[in-house]
Amino acid sequence: DDTEHEGRLSRSETEGILADVVRVGDSLRDSWPWDEAPRLLMGNPPWLRIKDRFRGHPEGSRLRKELGEELRSLAETDGSLRFSTLRGNVNLYRLFLERSLQLVRPSGRVRLIVPDSLLREQSSAPLRRLLVDSHEWTSIWTFPESARLFTGVTQGVLILGITVDGVTEELICHGPAEANELCAKNGLSPTVPRFALDRERWARWSRGEWAAPRLPRDRLARQHLLVIIDELADLTRLAEPHHWLAGESRLRVRVGEVDQTTWSSDIKPWKKGSRGTPFIRGIHFRNDEVKGVWLHHPVFDSTIDENAAERKQAQWRGPIEAPTHPRLACQAIVNAQQARRLRWVVLPAGCVLGNSVNHLELPPSVADRLASEHGDLNTGLLWLCELLNDERLDAWARAWAANNNVNNYELEMLPLPPIEPPLAASLA
Repeated sequence: DDTEHEGRLSRSETEGILADVVRVGDSLRDSWPWDEAPRLLMGNPPWLRIKDRFRGHPEGSRLRKELGEELRSLAETDGSLRFSTLRGNVNLYRLFLERSLQLVRPSGRVRLIVPDSLLREQSSAPLRRLLVDSHEWTSIWTFPESARLFTGVTQGVLILGITVDGVTEELICHGPAEANELCAKNGLSPTVPRFALDRERWARWSRGEWAAPRLPRDRLARQHLLVIIDELADLTRLAEPHHWLAGESRLRVRVGEVDQTTWSSDIKPWKKGSRGTPFIRGIHFRNDEVKGVWLHHPVFDSTIDENAAERKQAQWRGPIEAPTHPRLACQAIVNAQQARRLRWVVLPAGCVLGNSVNHLELPPSVADRLASEHGDLNTGLLWLCELLNDERLDAWARAWAANNNVNNYELEMLPLPPIEPPLAASLA
């Protein structure tokens, strides 16, 4: 009520304050509801892809399309698009981040909680370029999946610190941190590892896409990885043209030819004594320190137990024909706890790949050169496979991984180790 009480606001005072400062609206589509721009904006925006926004809704397809088209066409009074970094199947948190940068006054601060995939996924590259080219991206705090910062969230967490309209010269990277290292006094405990990434080194590492690597917590392991990144960053990338392997062509990474959901009725178990086309999935990739990387499929090892998972979806009976030449393949989906990220194998002719496996598409001229140099294509691929299974490349891949999927672009951007001059000359 409005009766005066010491130390309390009256009801009418409270209602007046709330009426002045509280607004309900659409943060992305509406205009800023106050005259004054904020000096500080903090938030935990929704981690939700536009295509999932209406999942399960009877009109979901139409609503998704309408929302996507509306967000893409939103314009400011000067005619510029509100969301200049909107690309592909956008996650809404990216739009909240871009909108925050527009709303905060120059020299103001933005602190947002977003998925740590923002640091490395290719689709976020336009947003990272905006943060670096038009603002001062000052700091990040990273929490790995194991930190379980939010109940039920299995993704890693990233806390962004940005000064609007500033100049980015250095990114201060804090982490990986644990949930119990958050503290009231300084935000993070002094025990959390810290790394300063200067702009020149950052640009050289990421080829101007401003991705930031995932670094280990242990000091010695971190230093070892930084040395590897520095050594490999300047090397030619696998999918670039005009290097010793590709010549004037470009190597491409493709996903396996069979979608396991669409073609599930054509994928059968491989029982003892079975004959047919081997169906290769990510589960068929194995590795250890003795044998290296190999295919653990019943067509190659008849001693695999009858009830083993490797036998359950291992035979192809669909209309897609198996290639008649060997291929270089890499698993596309990995377990987060798996020590090795990249597992390359030479896939024999006559095998069909599921979409949990990637394979390297070689131009005919490249395949011919490998076969000529090594006697046949299979031997040439085994040689190339050994190069790509190098421990340093695997460390690189783990540092730049956005998620548990080994994406095509991730493989295409692998540094290609140099080889001896005589062989390089014969392949050129």
